[in-house]
Amino acid sequence: MKKRTGFIICAIVSIIFSAQADQTFRADQTFGGEVPSAGDPVSLKQAIVKLDQGQEGFVKIAGQVTEVCQAKGCWMILIDGDTYARVTFEDYGFFIPIETSMQRSVIYGQLTQHTLSGEQAEHFAQDAGAQSTLKLEGEVQEYSILARAVQLENRS
Repeated sequence: MKKRTGFIICAIVSIIFSAQADQTFRADQTFGGEVPSAGDPVSLKQAIVKLDQGQEGFVKIAGQVTEVCQAKGCWMILIDGDTYARVTFEDYGFFIPIETSMQRSVIYGQLTQHTLSGEQAEHFAQDAGAQSTLKLEGEVQEYSILARAVQLENRS
């Protein structure tokens, strides 16, 4: 019975997210600076390909937020399929609401790749609390976005 209920919940969530993917993004909340209106946002995977090709600088990335620092909203996780990036905010100049999880977003910032120490990974896992879906143990290679601006779309 528990497996059946879990399957039904997963199916419903999948339907909701696939329906949302076809909808035009509407920025209901903006944090930090302004996201430039010029140019369409790219997916996280597209941005990573450009980074791997040596293209650095600021980029506009669209994706789904799945985790947020539950201590004060000082970071969030942006996903694209099985790929993720940890988003932090330039100069700690702004934070996002801790209930932001599962919202579509557009982020304007710089994408990099770096290694988290085991201590940093443990700290992030603690900040995520019970909602953490990432299994971070030891040193972890991950992508990071230092955001100048974040636009969020309400879930309604």
